[in-house]
Amino acid sequence: MVLRKALMLLLAGLTAAVGPLLIGTCWSVSGASAATPHRHLVGARAQAAISRRALAFVHGANRGPSVGITMPPVGLSIEYPVMAQDLGTGVCPPPALVAELLQLGSPPLSLAGDSQDWTAPSGALSGAPSSWETATLYPLPAGFWSQLHCLLEAVGEPLTAGINAKTGQPSWAAQVVSGAQSAATKGLDFSLGNEPDLYNLPHLSALGKRLSTEDVAAVNRYLEVATYLQQAIGSVPLLGPELAAAKHWQRQLPRVIGQVHEGTVGVHMYPLSACTSPRAVTRRGLLSARAADAPRDLAWVVADANAARVPAIISEANSASCGGTAGVSDSPAAAVWAMRFVLTALKTGFREVRFHFSGGPYDPFIVRGEEVIARPLESALLALNQWLPVGSSLRTVSGVRGLVTTGVSGARGGPQVIFDNERTRAQSVVLRAAHQVVTEVLSAARAGLRTQALRPRHGRVKLSVAGNSVLAVLPQS
Repeated sequence: MVLRKALMLLLAGLTAAVGPLLIGTCWSVSGASAATPHRHLVGARAQAAISRRALAFVHGANRGPSVGITMPPVGLSIEYPVMAQDLGTGVCPPPALVAELLQLGSPPLSLAGDSQDWTAPSGALSGAPSSWETATLYPLPAGFWSQLHCLLEAVGEPLTAGINAKTGQPSWAAQVVSGAQSAATKGLDFSLGNEPDLYNLPHLSALGKRLSTEDVAAVNRYLEVATYLQQAIGSVPLLGPELAAAKHWQRQLPRVIGQVHEGTVGVHMYPLSACTSPRAVTRRGLLSARAADAPRDLAWVVADANAARVPAIISEANSASCGGTAGVSDSPAAAVWAMRFVLTALKTGFREVRFHFSGGPYDPFIVRGEEVIARPLESALLALNQWLPVGSSLRTVSGVRGLVTTGVSGARGGPQVIFDNERTRAQSVVLRAAHQVVTEVLSAARAGLRTQALRPRHGRVKLSVAGNSVLAVLPQS
C-alpha cells in the first residue's frame, strides 16, 4: 500500500513536468535474444511491467533548465533578388505570399545573405559600368520598398534590412535606410555587411577553412567601415556581425559587439556544406546527431551576448551552405533536421533561428507568379512557431529511453510534450489519458505535418514514434 501511494505521488509530480502522465515506455524489438515485447504481456503481468517501467521512468525524469520563448523561434532570411522576385510586378505582392506568411505566424523577415553586399539602391547605378565589380552589382527595382511596405502592412512582420558594407558607400546606406523605414510597419533594425569574416578570403573555399589565428586586421577594418556607415543609420538598432563561422572572430567578438553596439548578436550556421562537394550532403548526414546538435558549438556566442546584455540569434541557417542539395535539402529529412536544430538552438540560449532563402533547393517555399509551392522544410517552420509561441517555455525531460523528450508549458494550445526519435526503429510510449490524445508528426519518410487523434483504452494511449520522426502531443480537450 505504501509503495502504491509513493508511486502515485511520483506520477503526479511528473504531470507538472510534461503535461500528460507518461506511465511507461515499451519497445518493439525482434530477435531470439530480445526482451519480450510489451504486446505479448497480458493481465497482471502486463500491469506489473507497466508499473516497473513507470517507477523507473519517474526516477529518471530529471528536468533540464527551463528556457523561455521570448521571440518567435523561427524567422526568415531572404536574399534581395529573391524577395524582389517574390513580390511580383504588381503594386502589392501576390495574395498567396501574404497567406503563406500569415500561416507561418508572421515570422521576422531579414533581407540579407550574399546579395546584401552586392545590392545597390534603385537609381544609384547609371551609365556603362566602370569595372567588373560595378557590372555585377544588383540594382533594386524602383518599386521594391513600396511593394515590401504593402507586404509588411498585411502580415505585420518586423524587418531587418541588410546594408552593403563591402562594396557600398554611405550614400547608398542612407538610401537603404530611408527605403526600409518607409517599408517597415512593426519594428526595424539593420545589419552591416554579410559574413565579414570572409571578406579577405575566396568565399567558397573559405566556408570550410579552419583558421588557426584570427585576422585582427580584418576585424579592425570591418569596425572602421561599420562605424562609418552607422552615420547613415542613426539610433536604429543593429543586428550582427553576421559571421559565416563565428570561430573566425571568437576572441574579437566581444569587442565587435561593444564597438558596433549590436542590439542583437546574429551569427550564421550551416551543419553541412554543399560549396565544394554537393555529394557530401546526404540525408543520413542531415539526420545525424552532429547536424542536430550543431548550435551547441556556439554556446560561447550566447555567453558573449549575455555578457553584453543583448539577445543572440542564429540569423542565417539551413541544411547546407551554398543553397543546399536537391534530394536532401528539399526532402522530408530537412523538416526533421530543422525541428531538432531549432530545439537545440533554443536550449543552448539562442532566441531564434532564421532560415535562408537563396533561390536554391533549401528554400522552405518558392513563389511562382501567383502561386506558393511549399517544400517539406516549410512544415517544420509552421510547427515550430505554432508549438512554441512567445510566452511559452520548454525544457528537456530525461527518462524516456530511446527518445529525446521536451516538455512545453504555457503554449496556449501548443504541445505539452515533444518526442524526438533519433533512431531508425520505431519507439513506443504509453500515456495516461482520460480523453482522446491528438498528435502532430513530422517524419523523414513523408512530407507534411500530419495530425492523428487516438482514443484511450482503459485510461491509456500507446503512441508509436516512427524512426527519424518528431511527435508532439497536444493538450487534451
